[in-house]
Amino acid sequence: MDTIRNANNHLEPGERVMLACENNTPNSTVNSAMSIHKDHDYTLWIEFHEHRLSERIIGIYSDPTKRQILLLIDQPISKDEILKKCGKSQSSVYRKFNELLQLGIILPVGYTKTLNRVRLYDKIISKAEFSVSTKISQIRLQINLSRLPEHPIEEPVYP
Repeated sequence: MDTIRNANNHLEPGERVMLACENNTPNSTVNSAMSIHKDHDYTLWIEFHEHRLSERIIGIYSDPTKRQILLLIDQPISKDEILKKCGKSQSSVYRKFNELLQLGIILPVGYTKTLNRVRLYDKIISKAEFSVSTKISQIRLQINLSRLPEHPIEEPVYP
């Protein structure tokens, strides 16, 4: 998240910065498979240029349950509300929710202001664009900067 914040603060509209990606896969030669780009209208995009990374993102949006979870989040929401609204097996939704949380697609953003504090979650991606061909896959994810947490998350995220 700090990388995204820094890019937003330092990039001028129309500029792009390539990011070095760490890949722990043996025999992999992934170099700068991601970039952050600021459009002239100040929207911030993360672009993936490596086939395996692109396939992973496409997999998230291809999964009906994960896609439904992401569509339900239009403002900070509790995990219980998502489980109720999905209308599917709670164990399946819970598992898919946790996968999105571990991938950083969903982030904890705070708590309710009620007596029983309930953790709230939000997504940071407001738009996804896919371009796939036989040799190249490109994914662009538009970052909703207003949904980024202001401070780094220091406590454990996973229940």
